Amino acid sequence: MPSSVMPTSSRTSAPQPPAAVSAVGLRKSYGDKAVLDGIDLRIPAGSVFALLGPNGAGKTTAVKILSTLISADGGQAQVAGHDLAADPQAVRAAIGVTGQFSAVDGLITGE
Repeated sequence: MPSSVMPTSSRTSAPQPPAAVSAVGLRKSYGDKAVLDGIDLRIPAGSVFALLGPNGAGKTTAVKILSTLISADGGQAQVAGHDLAADPQAVRAAIGVTGQFSAVDGLITGE
């Protein structure tokens, strides 16, 4: 077999870019209401990602967990290579988060 042709089974896959965000089994409950039930997520560094879903799907809860505003009840997550549980301060230093509405929107003018 020519050296330039390799059987499919012995090809190595291209290396994946590092993950900007990764989560495995992310869980959060409020009382007996599970709002996140084992979310798995991998967002490659340098990519654009949209988190879409109906009201009550857990989007805001996931963002709050990944930005260290609240803690997860289970699972593991890393943001910018930092473990949320082990080093939340490093996560906070590496990211910037803003909500849909800003507290200063009504104060900003064209002047």
